[in-house]
Amino acid sequence: MIRRNLFYLTWFFFLISCKDHRNLDQNAREFSPKLTLIANDTLTFSVGSQFNVHTRYVRKCLIKNKPYLGAVNEISNDLEFFALSEEGENFKVNFQLDGPNGVGKLKAFEIISDSTLLIASTYRIRLYVTDFDGNLLRTIKTNEIERKGKPFVQTYYTHQPLIHDKRSDSFYVYTGVDTDFRGPGIWSGTMFLKMPNEIDSPPKHVFELSSYFNDFVYGAFFSHNSHVLMENRYLVMSIPFYNNILIYDLEREEVKEMEAGSKHFGDALPWDSPSFGRDEEFYVSSNSYREVAYDDDNKLLYRMAYRAVEYVGPDGDRRNWDNKLPSVIIINKDFEKVGEIDLPENTVYTRTYFTHNGKLYLSLNHPDNNPSEDQMVFVGFKPEEL
Repeated sequence: MIRRNLFYLTWFFFLISCKDHRNLDQNAREFSPKLTLIANDTLTFSVGSQFNVHTRYVRKCLIKNKPYLGAVNEISNDLEFFALSEEGENFKVNFQLDGPNGVGKLKAFEIISDSTLLIASTYRIRLYVTDFDGNLLRTIKTNEIERKGKPFVQTYYTHQPLIHDKRSDSFYVYTGVDTDFRGPGIWSGTMFLKMPNEIDSPPKHVFELSSYFNDFVYGAFFSHNSHVLMENRYLVMSIPFYNNILIYDLEREEVKEMEAGSKHFGDALPWDSPSFGRDEEFYVSSNSYREVAYDDDNKLLYRMAYRAVEYVGPDGDRRNWDNKLPSVIIINKDFEKVGEIDLPENTVYTRTYFTHNGKLYLSLNHPDNNPSEDQMVFVGFKPEEL
């Protein structure tokens, strides 16, 4: 009996050690820095009083081979385009809330062609194809296919919720599983709905995460993944608590991982005792990752990392996720980390960003140090070898 008990006890500790081996690792990973980022210039766009300079939905895009910065104006329901070259002129597209051309409240967009747009709105089970005059050309239902017996919701926490894959002429829509953010299982299922642009082609769910993530419990703020299309082939996802980036190959339909963590920390540990109403406190006082951007000129991927701060500051005021300490991780085309720079505290609003002319542009309209309510102001960071 004693021998049998010792056997089960030894087997129990073996299982624990195996589970620990798969647990998250808080330690920062080692890397050899080869690149840095240098502040190079600033860009300013006049937007007026009917515009929120903290809009998250800005994207560099090409229209008739001219570069523009497209920005969602949720106040006026306009999609505004700011010329990034002397050849272009600023213009805007207004969208109707209802009626024959109604699309609801504007949330996100994607350029399909020089004459058509893909629009997402607060009506989160539809997508809309429109022209550049705001006329509705086609409505696409996105709730007709379920994910493993569960409904899904189009989510707009991320910077780029809509992606048009020009090679296959398909749309990738970022989705979320309809489960409790405070319970296991939120990471199960698939991350994107693939919608072929062809009217009669059926949609399907793609980019399935490993069941490894099912064991972790996080608050709602940790569901705010970010992703970007790289090289017109790879969907790269940044999960807030996870050191590695996840890379979905659109051609092979395979997922792989590559280390891309901060020099300050590794993975973030789960929330031991989730409770309603304390999501923000948990997020602010935890290390985390968020946005990713791709610089096609230099073939570099940028990932934002945020060091934890105390939820209540020395002045007694509560902090939010914009008060965490930011840094930018630099990753090359082979998915190798080659640099990381720290950004000044409460200065750069990293949720509004884009890449252009070989530079990463980050907003200076930080809520605690905002230079203007009528202008979007960006500082351009240029990569340089060490």
